[in-house]
Amino acid sequence: MIANRGLAVLIVALVAADWLTKLWITNSLAINETWALIDGWLYFVHRQNTGVAFSLFADLPQAWRVPFLSGVGVVGILLFGRIVGSTPDRVTRIAGAAIIAGAVGNLGDRLLNGGVTDFVLLAFFPFVFNLADAAITLGGSVLAMRLAVAGEARRSGAAGTGPA
Repeated sequence: MIANRGLAVLIVALVAADWLTKLWITNSLAINETWALIDGWLYFVHRQNTGVAFSLFADLPQAWRVPFLSGVGVVGILLFGRIVGSTPDRVTRIAGAAIIAGAVGNLGDRLLNGGVTDFVLLAFFPFVFNLADAAITLGGSVLAMRLAVAGEARRSGAAGTGPA
């Protein structure tokens, strides 16, 4: 799936960091307990998210939610892994590896616990998230920028090759 050993190491390291921080939070804070890391700016608060991003699908019955979300996650990871593993662009592969690591981190948490442990709360951001979410967001942002730049380059190149 992923030909580059460095990408595999990156994925394993990010997943391990995600799971270790979730384990630490679970053992350190009760559900909804808050710890001010930098008061007025950065907090750790223990939350369990049974949905996906921003608690979407959290209202699905448990018997459907975990298998459905897990199945979608596995298929997405496999398909995205094939795409990322085949691209020649190093930055795109690294960004893709971050997205895969985040998806694997949250998928493992969901399969083991029926939901995802979130714990990072920024005073200026309304959602609680975890390291896996951050990896997905950062990787996705880098991919979006790469696609925008590539699209602009194609448009500029195409504009210069047309009739005068």
